[in-house]
Amino acid sequence: MTGLAVGVTVVALLLSGSIAASAVAAGTSAGALKTPGGARASWVDHGAAMLPTGKSKPAAKILCTMPAGAPGAIYAISKAKAYVLDWGNGTLYVCGGGKATVVATPPSGFASGGYYGLSGAVVNKKLVLLALSFGIRGGYYCLEASVKGCAWTVPVSLPSTFCSSEPMSVCNPDGVVLETNLSFTYVDVSNVQMVTCTAWASSCSVDAASSAFAGYLPVNIAQSGTTLAVSDNSCSGVVWTGSTTSMTVAKSFGDSLQGLAYQGSVLYAADDAVCTSTAAHLVDVGTGAPLTTPFTAPAAILGISSDLQFASLGSGVVYLEL
Repeated sequence: MTGLAVGVTVVALLLSGSIAASAVAAGTSAGALKTPGGARASWVDHGAAMLPTGKSKPAAKILCTMPAGAPGAIYAISKAKAYVLDWGNGTLYVCGGGKATVVATPPSGFASGGYYGLSGAVVNKKLVLLALSFGIRGGYYCLEASVKGCAWTVPVSLPSTFCSSEPMSVCNPDGVVLETNLSFTYVDVSNVQMVTCTAWASSCSVDAASSAFAGYLPVNIAQSGTTLAVSDNSCSGVVWTGSTTSMTVAKSFGDSLQGLAYQGSVLYAADDAVCTSTAAHLVDVGTGAPLTTPFTAPAAILGISSDLQFASLGSGVVYLEL
């Protein structure tokens, strides 16, 4: 029995009675990705992130500095701590108290750049995290996640037959939301789609809501109850809300967006400011009001947590909005 089969068997026993675990689909080897011109332009940090000087109240508190300098997606543990995914290699850290501590690394063969998506769900009172990479066209589940690590890490590969049928002939998973049955929904900036996969990615299908994204770059996704929200990395800066069936425009910001999160019922987005060459910041999607952040120039903010923790790719610094 392979290590993967053992992992799936252990998980099936662990979650018996609540999840019908299916076999993990065979993955594809990593290769060159086909992405539209400019689709990844704002993923490079364009400016230093710093706290403002003087006697004014700081815009944000520093939680930690990532050693590799590539913090991306963030999942809150508390206001003082968060799980932070290293975009460059898929390593999972706990960040807080000025320290970044490794709690998980990708399973063998699943280390890759492009780890953009991180989401979590509580299953039988235990936290499960899912990390996804467009570089490996898959990622891993972190089962029974805690500040000490994962009880198991189980690799997941998107189905090769599904990926080869995509418009770009490859899957390009970006932001993701995980459900309690371990199924998940991701957005794909290259294929301009929303995709839902069953647990362990045994099968995936394109969602009907994808039709709303034509001409845009859907890059991140957030969830509150049954409502989904998606952000747009094009200079139109659209935020959509709805479901896997249909999406409608909630707001347009006229600038490139990435990070997206609900804090209660309030939706926040990260404005990279790449298109306007101003200062990157968080914004309240409902009111359109910007939040004060420590950036003085455009910066790629890939992720926001439900506690408004965020970071700039390239700076390595993870903040808590004050």
